[in-house]
Amino acid sequence: MARWSATPEDCRSKERCSPSKVHSPLNSISFKDGGLMSTNRIAIIGTGRVGYQFSFSDLPDNHAAAIVQHPSCELVAGVNRGREKLDAFGERFNVEALYHDYRQMLAEVQPDICIVATHPELHAEMVTNCAQATSTRAIICEKPMALSLEECDQMIAACQAEDVLLQINHNRRWHSEWVLAKTLLDAGAIGEFNHIYCYMDGGKPAPWWRSENEGPLLHDFTHYFDLMDLYAGEVDWLCGMAEQRMRPWAVEDFSAAMLKFKKGATGLICGAELTQYNDNAFELRGSTGLIRMDAEQVRLFQSKVALSEPDSGFEWSSLEEVEVEQPAPVSTYVAALSELIDALEGRGTLRSDGTVGRRSLEMVMAIYQSQLEGNRPVHFPISLAESGVEALRRAGNFKEREA
Repeated sequence: MARWSATPEDCRSKERCSPSKVHSPLNSISFKDGGLMSTNRIAIIGTGRVGYQFSFSDLPDNHAAAIVQHPSCELVAGVNRGREKLDAFGERFNVEALYHDYRQMLAEVQPDICIVATHPELHAEMVTNCAQATSTRAIICEKPMALSLEECDQMIAACQAEDVLLQINHNRRWHSEWVLAKTLLDAGAIGEFNHIYCYMDGGKPAPWWRSENEGPLLHDFTHYFDLMDLYAGEVDWLCGMAEQRMRPWAVEDFSAAMLKFKKGATGLICGAELTQYNDNAFELRGSTGLIRMDAEQVRLFQSKVALSEPDSGFEWSSLEEVEVEQPAPVSTYVAALSELIDALEGRGTLRSDGTVGRRSLEMVMAIYQSQLEGNRPVHFPISLAESGVEALRRAGNFKEREA
């Protein structure tokens, strides 16, 4: 197997493709001059799965675990509707300030940073009220940012008015494998970038996570739309479909879209929540190769002339896999939190702020709008400001059915 090695001609600079640049999420965790001296008091609103329950590796993979590992942060409060999860959270992290009402928590605890890790129908109200609390300096909000572009605009405006930083936790932006894919793409490893192909099959929506206003496009596909934005930039137009085929819940269970990006690339995305198995794929395709994300591993394939026909001047090419040094795993939660602290201290900016979070949601809403308009192309910026799920319910596309 050949090995990928960027040359100065492949990169804007040699430094760009060095291992330290490939592993950039770790580089953002920089405690300079002996460490960050100030302590940031953080409250988590929503002590559920991403709040503190996720634990799939030795790395911190939830918000609470990231906070307790950061030398300049202190976990001071938790908020949850259910008593059981709240008490378990308090016991696990030795937090005594436990609340059912987040407004009461804001008034009494006065945290510097609020993490909103609830269902998305609560995001707009909570982010707005957290931004308006006198002590708040920054907010981390889980994806999807909201249920409508109208709500996104409300959240962005509230944070801007109060000079509060807003970070949307599209965590793959800090994941070392996805960062490596971006490095390879920018270095010219696949030639001229022209296409993104991705699909996601799975068993959701299911009652254990179900939200009344959130289908799989909002719950899962926001990851892929955010990555499309990262790699291909802003969308020019989109043509999509969102259908309820088999599932009893009034949300889509099959969706697909074709996208044209302003920089010239195209994209295809498809997802069916109709299978008993989970399977997904994400590929970046270029003129001389492709990058394939395979079980969180980056695989690089480049074209190689396999057969030449000199008489006709025609050549057949095949793809040959090129060995790529895989990056060390990082905690995306720690990396994102560290980036936020750096931004608060004036040492950097946010790679996933409210404006970025809004862009991925606009792609989702464009699919709903295209479905409403007979699957016609929708040009950006789109006109649908309300929830696309609610609009399709009113139109009769999504209905509650007997299981």
